[in-house]
Amino acid sequence: MTQLFTALANLPHGKLRITIALLLTLNALLYAALGSMISAIDAFAWLALLLSFELETAGLPDGFQETSLHKIRNGLLIMIGLVSLGYLLLGDLLNVANALFWFALIALLEIEVRAPQRVDQYKKSYWLASVIVFVGLVGMVVLAAWMGALLDAYNNALWLIAFALIEVDLFRFLKMRR
Repeated sequence: MTQLFTALANLPHGKLRITIALLLTLNALLYAALGSMISAIDAFAWLALLLSFELETAGLPDGFQETSLHKIRNGLLIMIGLVSLGYLLLGDLLNVANALFWFALIALLEIEVRAPQRVDQYKKSYWLASVIVFVGLVGMVVLAAWMGALLDAYNNALWLIAFALIEVDLFRFLKMRR
């Protein structure tokens, strides 16, 4: 764990990355204490998925294979898919819709990591898809708050901020747009 925090600290906006990781950990613990078991599993699986992307960005520790990381990530995606199916079976359509937007975002990230030449080839389409997904995720924050699901609204907002600042590097994106 120390290696992960050291690696995060050495990335651009390292303190911000660590702060967000700690807030998301606290968020997962809140779901474990106040929410349902399915919500806690969901929160911890998403946190582990985010950390896997961060680990890949920071550089893998010695002896850790990229293929191993992708297998772990695929396992986490399967777990998240099963949790989403659980939400569907419980009739929790808010979490199902939110999960679908996040799956779309993960698909975009996986394409960026595993096939960057495709992203370069279809730059405008990739950018438009990213904007659509982020607008949908903002809509999920607003919808959860409007429905009175305040822990879900907080969770959704925190994750949106985390991905905007960390994975997309919003600071770099905003400089490019000026």
